[in-house]
Amino acid sequence: MKVLRRQQSEDVVVVILNGKEKRGKKMVKVDLKIDTNERGSLCDSIIRKAASAGLSVERETLVVGDYLLGDACIEAKSVSDLFMSSHSGHLWRQLDNMDANYERFFLLIHGSVTKYISVAKNNGKKVTYSRAQNELIGTIARIMADFDCQVFFTPNVSEAASFVVKLHNKLHKPASSHGAKAIRRVSTNDVRKDVLLTIPGIGSQMAEKMLQHCGSIEEMLHIESLKGVKGMGHNLANRVIEVLTSEDVVHIERRLKR
Repeated sequence: MKVLRRQQSEDVVVVILNGKEKRGKKMVKVDLKIDTNERGSLCDSIIRKAASAGLSVERETLVVGDYLLGDACIEAKSVSDLFMSSHSGHLWRQLDNMDANYERFFLLIHGSVTKYISVAKNNGKKVTYSRAQNELIGTIARIMADFDCQVFFTPNVSEAASFVVKLHNKLHKPASSHGAKAIRRVSTNDVRKDVLLTIPGIGSQMAEKMLQHCGSIEEMLHIESLKGVKGMGHNLANRVIEVLTSEDVVHIERRLKR
């Protein structure tokens, strides 16, 4: 498994202001970053709607996610892409990476089950509507149960693009006058697991393995105990001990799964 580092590019970038591309060094505040690999109707619609809303857009190579709204990350998938990536396991690696690198992350699903079935039948696959619909609902439920990820589903590309722009505005503007205050809660019901999940490289499954094998945070302070955790490498074990024992601020560059 290759491990890549998420890094900020210092090269020339493409910034889209008022619908026009401008190339140069990063000097303007960018509202929305789009991965350079993103193409198609959704991406084009997002760029148009962002320009109409007065948002600046930058094309940049993103290792994690398709769209960045400041500190929030969005992964966008059609219904077909969702199913394929779920079956291959790629979807779950993407969610792990977003969970490890961003405090807020979202999954945007667009397209219809009817269209997915039509394409599948044209490719010679036998898929029933009830089966596809059940799989879609089950996949979304699994994502929301296993990750602190918010999912938005719409059959319309235009609505999906509007969601991205409106989400940016809601994330970066004061709350409305409804008077409610958001309460930040932990991701799980086990504070020990929440502590472990803040360590780069530790996902939900690894945290559970560590707790099951070691039994307590205190036991994880010993390298010999961590060596017995399945999938725990030497570097990750040292990182865990450093984070849990250091009296100084610990700065760790996050690494990504591929």
